[in-house]
Amino acid sequence: MALSLGVSAQPMYELPRINTLLRERPLDSKVICYSTAGATLPYTENFDTPDVSTALPAGWSVSDASATAAFTIQVNALSGITAHSGKYYLVSGPDRRGNARDAWAFSPALSLEAGKPYYIALYCFAPGYQGVADQFEITVGSEASAAAQTQRLVDRTGEQAEICTEWTKVEGVFTPETAGEYYFAIHHCTPAGTQGNAVGFDDFTVSSEPLVELPSVEAYYTGGLWSFTADTVYVGDSEPLNYGATGQNVDSYSWEFGTDATPASVQAASASVVYVTDGVKQGVVTATNENGTASDTLETGVVHLSPAVMDYVCNRRKSDELTTYQVSEYGFMLGLNSNYTTIAEKFTLPDNARGEVDEVVIYTYLYALDAANQEKSLILSIYDEGPDGLPGEAVASFSGRLGELFGSENSVGQFCTAFFPAVEVTGSFFVVLEFPEITPDADNMLGLVSTKSRTQDDCTAYANYQGRWYAMNSLYGGANLSSMISPRYRFVAVSAVQNVANDSALSLSMTGETLYIRGTVAGDLYRVFDLSGRMVATGATDEAETVVSLSGLSSGVYVVCVGGRPVGKMVR
Repeated sequence: MALSLGVSAQPMYELPRINTLLRERPLDSKVICYSTAGATLPYTENFDTPDVSTALPAGWSVSDASATAAFTIQVNALSGITAHSGKYYLVSGPDRRGNARDAWAFSPALSLEAGKPYYIALYCFAPGYQGVADQFEITVGSEASAAAQTQRLVDRTGEQAEICTEWTKVEGVFTPETAGEYYFAIHHCTPAGTQGNAVGFDDFTVSSEPLVELPSVEAYYTGGLWSFTADTVYVGDSEPLNYGATGQNVDSYSWEFGTDATPASVQAASASVVYVTDGVKQGVVTATNENGTASDTLETGVVHLSPAVMDYVCNRRKSDELTTYQVSEYGFMLGLNSNYTTIAEKFTLPDNARGEVDEVVIYTYLYALDAANQEKSLILSIYDEGPDGLPGEAVASFSGRLGELFGSENSVGQFCTAFFPAVEVTGSFFVVLEFPEITPDADNMLGLVSTKSRTQDDCTAYANYQGRWYAMNSLYGGANLSSMISPRYRFVAVSAVQNVANDSALSLSMTGETLYIRGTVAGDLYRVFDLSGRMVATGATDEAETVVSLSGLSSGVYVVCVGGRPVGKMVR
């Protein structure tokens, strides 16, 4: 969510609300050191894997001495502006006092041959301000310094400056006169007296061949409740999985889901799909442009919510990577943080789903507390969902000591479990952790493992910042994250069945061991429960009439549901 500054409708783009660079930390706690040696061709940099010590890509350096810029040139993400690819990109802020910008980013050395053309491509975001364009150039030289950048390859200065309100490709060609190592540079150079705006750069490429833009695609899906222990998603009756795709250089998308899905295929980038039976499901997306095609396949086990469902659930998908982020010297985005002391993880369920939570597992990345601070308080709460989709009211809260949950030994990577009496929840809920008495320092660090590398804007981690709840990607640009907080959830099946009202559009009859459901449409999910809530039959309905064999069932009263709605009771 970008803050709106200035007097016109043109936004002044800013860094996220908490203006700190996200530094990814490896789970094995080893420091990653990148060489600054020359890179190989073809060379592409998407700015998504910065060095943990420099916060820049391997071999890159920057020069920006401005004391009055809104922010200096760096790898980050502007509020509200998605990267051309991945999550991060190179950004440079405007000067608050109208001074000239002179911000440089230098590539690693590339070994080039004499007399051979090399093709440079870069995507830029330069929205300008109040109709005035920002200025930049792409240059090349023999050293990673401004003085050594002797040849301009892309000129967006002076009369050549253009406003780019969307990611726009710029290209240049460089033919060295002598063989050797060369450094390319991105130079933000809006002149003095210009009310500039933030600028962004992504997907920098140097190649010996012209850039042919083949399509690329990455698929994702959201919806349901995900198992911590298996590649399984739990869904309510008629609850869809929402599939989507992000790609580059794509003219058209198509999806195939198979005959068990409704719909079975879609000619679009996204689709909401309902599966009528349990089992392993597959979605295949194909992206096409004039140069070719690319595809991606998603596969997961789908299980409909029933009384048999009791599992540790989480918000990690199979494609998500595990990581953690350091956002200050000792503070972590998820964990101890000097900007906020309360974090939450959201678990989304159908509004009428009723269940219980009696245990929470927390996967920590780093835990280092001195003995005194292990005695500080910790509050774990279950919150319901408010009308705005944020944490609403506390359903139950439990207090204890940090050492009770996380232990007395400093550690890297451990599972910590909190046990408490069962808490009833209806619909979506939040697990909230509060650290009210402690802030991070050299002796007090706690980082929770999170998931990253998502292609979508799905964010289930939240923080209470300055008295208000925010999704993490509203605080930190590109932070579409989930924390590895995993409650044990037990679904409470059909209850109070004596109050079930018939669906007047459908009718039931029983002949021998055969159940007839009349008035159905093809493709709905039918389910039959006994009075204990145990599901005894399920399947897909047929057009007009659905015939169900109930051979082997004992005598008694059974409840029939179709499409998530109770139809009524029948006696066997």
